[in-house]
Amino acid sequence: MPPVSVLLPFHNAAGTLDAALASIAAQTFTDWELLLVDNASTDTSPAIAQHWAERDPRIRLLQEPTVGIAHALNTGLAQASGKYIARMDADDVSHPERLAKQVAHLDAHPEIGVLGTRTAFASTVEKSSGMRWFVDWQNAILTPHDHYVKRFVDAPLAHPTVLFRRALVEAHGGYDTGPVPEDHELWMRWMDAGVRFAKLPEQLLTWNDHPMRLSRTHANYGKAAFFTTKAKWLAKGYLRTYVNERPVIIAGTSPMCRERARLLQAEGMRVDAFTDVRTRKVPGFHWVPHDRLPPSGEAFIVSFISQRGTGDRIAAFLASRALAEGADFILAA
Repeated sequence: MPPVSVLLPFHNAAGTLDAALASIAAQTFTDWELLLVDNASTDTSPAIAQHWAERDPRIRLLQEPTVGIAHALNTGLAQASGKYIARMDADDVSHPERLAKQVAHLDAHPEIGVLGTRTAFASTVEKSSGMRWFVDWQNAILTPHDHYVKRFVDAPLAHPTVLFRRALVEAHGGYDTGPVPEDHELWMRWMDAGVRFAKLPEQLLTWNDHPMRLSRTHANYGKAAFFTTKAKWLAKGYLRTYVNERPVIIAGTSPMCRERARLLQAEGMRVDAFTDVRTRKVPGFHWVPHDRLPPSGEAFIVSFISQRGTGDRIAAFLASRALAEGADFILAA
């Protein structure tokens, strides 16, 4: 059995699938199987996949009639034989050394469960600065600590870059098929269970942005789905660690921040006070000026302030007050 099973689900991807498959066939690491999961396609992409499967015995074509990438991925996981699972999307291109470098790293670092890579970004969308900023943000996160403390900002690594241990699925479950961002939910759930994530510093995949990419079009990747999922796992971690005994202070007083605080409360997490750079008291809660926040170990601060680039400044300010990210405060926007 090959050590690596590559999972590539596709749905109506005739325009990009051939290039994606060619990039896996060109890997310098050759001991893999490629599971192509046709997710109810109605274009010519199944024929493209079948053509590749007929030419290369390492490639298998599977069918998953229930539309949804999480359904397709779970079908692939059920058929995978490798000890490592590599993800790949039908839109993207893996660079030739990707699998070789990832396998070598996981072989050498048994403490790492999930390994991503930096990504190169390409887009056919005229206004793509937001996506480009997001990729740059992901690419700056390399260590297990940084993946862990940034997990509530957004998905800290690109799904199609990862190689992970199949044993993690057996221990902690596969993809959630509900109305959630399936990759980010999986990362938060596994990190909550203690799985360590890391990222190689090389750009080993080209992430091709286009107007019909799921992350741009599907409700599962909208703000409501993301924050409902974040609230669930943020509250679980807080309740397990602090048993609702450490006061919680929300950074940010906008209507959006207040709504996100209510999501935490709905998950059983206490909310005691609000803080901000300007005095904007929230009825029913204590007010803590930002320059009078409690010292380390006395509160847990959750920042929902979402302006681009603000998170780094907030983290730097709180760190300057000897507060530890992940223990005394978390960024969640």
